[in-house]
Amino acid sequence: MTTMSRSVIETPAPMSAEPPEAPIRVADNGDGMAPLSPGQWPGRQAEEGLYGSPGWSVRLGLWRILDQWPGPARSPGPAPEGRAGAPLIDASGGPVSDYVPFHGMDGEAARQLLELLPQANLADRQNLAPSLRTLLEACAGSEGQLRLSGYGIGPQRHDERLSVEALWAADHDLQDLDVHPEHRDGCQCEALWARVSQRYGLDALAMPDEIRRLRPEWAGGAPGWWMWWD
Repeated sequence: MTTMSRSVIETPAPMSAEPPEAPIRVADNGDGMAPLSPGQWPGRQAEEGLYGSPGWSVRLGLWRILDQWPGPARSPGPAPEGRAGAPLIDASGGPVSDYVPFHGMDGEAARQLLELLPQANLADRQNLAPSLRTLLEACAGSEGQLRLSGYGIGPQRHDERLSVEALWAADHDLQDLDVHPEHRDGCQCEALWARVSQRYGLDALAMPDEIRRLRPEWAGGAPGWWMWWD
């Protein structure tokens, strides 16, 4: 864990494609779904990974959900032959990379993930950040005031999972608080985090490592507070 260095800089967020209007249908995690063949993921064995057998995230449809919230270095959806840009998923719905960032996830996606993800993954957290469950529950119940960013680890790795490392809070009553880059006298970073954590029931083990005002493209340029954990 690095030394905490919270900062506030008003800057645009990474560019993101607009999510589709229609919800994505995902596969049920029904009993009897056979694990994917270990040959599909070089370097993986048939035994259980951190949260399930190899490919559990593909079988649950995780990547089709994350595909709605692409990072700046890739395009949404499978890439047709000859198309420029790095896609997230292949034709089978699996990730083409073992590390896939996402930005600006909304409440509908959070509700889907609460129903789909393994309980052990929901109980996990990004270092000292809130647990994944409380972040998804907060986002799902925020009526659009909270958005989430983080990354997925694909079935190419033993620690196949979803992690959330940042939230963005747009609550109107938070926007007048003053957070200084140098956290000099009068900085209200602690008061800001206290309001957010108490309002949304977040169980973080420490304050965010970075707090800054952000007007992300995926929120239509609206102002909000970006809070990130290392």
